[in-house]
Amino acid sequence: MKRKTIAILGVAVALSTVAGCSAVRRDAAESFEWQQASDLGGKEQPYSIGPKHPQTAGRFDFAHPRVGDFVYKYQTDLRGFYGRALERSGRYVPRISPILKKEGIPEELAYLPLVESGFQPRAVSHSHAVGLWQFIPDTGRRYGLRIDQYVDERRDPVKSTHAAARYLKDLFNMFGDWHLSLAAYNTGEHRISGILERGTAEDFWTMSEQGYLYRETEDYVPGFLAALQIAAQPEAYGFEAPTSAPPRYDLVRIRRSCPLSKVAELCGASTEEIKELNPALHRSLVPPSGYSVRLPKGSKQTFEIAYARLTPNDWAAIARSMQPKRAAKVCQRRHGRTICKVSKAKGRAKADKKGFKTKHRAHKRSLVVMKDGDKRVAKGRGATVVANRSRRGDHTVD
Repeated sequence: MKRKTIAILGVAVALSTVAGCSAVRRDAAESFEWQQASDLGGKEQPYSIGPKHPQTAGRFDFAHPRVGDFVYKYQTDLRGFYGRALERSGRYVPRISPILKKEGIPEELAYLPLVESGFQPRAVSHSHAVGLWQFIPDTGRRYGLRIDQYVDERRDPVKSTHAAARYLKDLFNMFGDWHLSLAAYNTGEHRISGILERGTAEDFWTMSEQGYLYRETEDYVPGFLAALQIAAQPEAYGFEAPTSAPPRYDLVRIRRSCPLSKVAELCGASTEEIKELNPALHRSLVPPSGYSVRLPKGSKQTFEIAYARLTPNDWAAIARSMQPKRAAKVCQRRHGRTICKVSKAKGRAKADKKGFKTKHRAHKRSLVVMKDGDKRVAKGRGATVVANRSRRGDHTVD
């Protein structure tokens, strides 16, 4: 055992810059509270338990009592979460499985995003883990994902799956056991290596029973095994098989920055459809360096024809549409006083008791608000005031 743990630590040192995926993952929309999973051991389970396990002999242990506990949990307290996540899995599992197979790891791991994110590409945890596979930034970049102000490929189902497959493969090469590899995916490979080095626990179940792991990691592995067990035959456990299918799309390279709304217009699709096909473009525009964009199947030719017809004036208009908008400044007369509000700016400016002037510091400018007819000049660097006379209503200040 000593030689084995030393070898594992040697690999861990070689990968010392690889951060494990966050040990705390939550989906903001549909929180999967692992730490609230109660101990259901010994409870009578009135629901169908279906087949004991799918055809994964030698890879996963479905016989452990904690797996049965989570099967029951999915059928009761977490039934809504599991049902929705299972339905969404139909959009992704058919594309994920071939990628895992190509990397030489079990295709059953295609259901790992069910417990990671509920199969939601835009899922974000409070520890900043993102996407189907809930990568933290360091690990995502280490495995080739682009993460910057324009693109976050942790949200891309295909690219993030390639990264996750390589990471899981590396973990299995380190530990030689899928239970330990899954625990390391959740809590980090260095923690699992450290526990093995102590020599008091050699497998996941022992680590869990002896309290070496965080509660979330203790629940993570049996939770996944239970999710996989149900997914193999959902009808046997009272769930409907997923009916959704993977989206079909064309790929086109756009070499200039362009809003996704314009891309949608050029290919004859809705903006929401383009956003759904391209979740990695989190600012809803093609980055200045260009990017390969997914279009609805059959719309590539329509897009290319319309794109080729764009004139320099069209591109100038597109560029203007992407510029940040200036905050509008509006002043109103109320009860004999002039009150100024600046939209999208912190705070608000109010007239003083005499109603002559107010200074509002927003965007490093000074704003002077005047009574009707007052011809005073605005003070402050770059300040410009235009007061429109009106008995009642608004005075617009540009």
